Amino acid sequence: MKVLVWQTAFLGDVVLATSLLGTLTKRFEKVGFVGRPFIKELLRGYKVELIPFNKGLWESFKLSHIIKDYDVVLSAHRSMRTALVLFFSGIPTRIGFDRSELPFLYTHRVPHRWGVHEVERNAELLRPLGIEPEKEELNPKLFVSEEEVKRAVDKFKLPENYVVFSPFSNFPLKEWHVDGWVELSSLLREKVVVIGTKRDEDRAKVFKEGVINLVGKTDLRELMAVISKAKLVISCDSSPVHIANALGVPALTIYTATSPAYGFYPLKGSYLIPNVECSPCSPNPKKCKTGTYECLSSVSVEKAIFLCQDLMTD
Repeated sequence: MKVLVWQTAFLGDVVLATSLLGTLTKRFEKVGFVGRPFIKELLRGYKVELIPFNKGLWESFKLSHIIKDYDVVLSAHRSMRTALVLFFSGIPTRIGFDRSELPFLYTHRVPHRWGVHEVERNAELLRPLGIEPEKEELNPKLFVSEEEVKRAVDKFKLPENYVVFSPFSNFPLKEWHVDGWVELSSLLREKVVVIGTKRDEDRAKVFKEGVINLVGKTDLRELMAVISKAKLVISCDSSPVHIANALGVPALTIYTATSPAYGFYPLKGSYLIPNVECSPCSPNPKKCKTGTYECLSSVSVEKAIFLCQDLMTD
């Protein structure tokens, strides 16, 4: 039987969906994955058919033809476009969430609920196939070679021990206040390596001497190699948390407007949450409900440094 996984959301969502790949590749002759073009780099090492998708209208029509020979599709994405493309593909068994848009276009619908981790939510998609994965199978996994790690260490002159900071997000309301990051970097004994995308380069200039600033300087594979050697990754509610865990590295998430209740907390590591009445806001908040932005500075540096030290001595 040929089984397809569909997850065309953000980088972190795709990392967490690798728990499905690990389960399916053990059981079926052919497994495919549809995601944004970055999957070609992110999922290197998996023996699956990688099918990049840019979400264009004409590309949607073409894609429905490309994937039509699959017998089953598991959709971790809940958009209308996803439901339509999968319906017109003619794949006989289409498994999606009951909270998906156009849910009636799926042949099987499973519960989507908050309060559980995303990998547990995604595991519900396996139930119509009669699969109950073992707990260890739910761990997301990525692959980085020793050669890639060595190249990254040499290129960026990385020390033996370091902590990775990931302060930036596509959603500003997910970002802990920058003064907190700067103060935390000055208190850690370990060297700090800051990561981010090119659009964050100017903001990352607040990190001065003593910090290795790699913001805008790594491609995806280099980013994965840098994270794989870290003692700890400290991040806002963003993809480096899940990349770290998928590479066996503990992570600390500093929450602001979002919450671990949405299911994207570290599987290995811990988190800190703001003590404000309006929290949490939403999974991907775009506007402060109260106009106070109180949650962005609610978590104290003292709590962060204490938890960092605890995680690095485990």
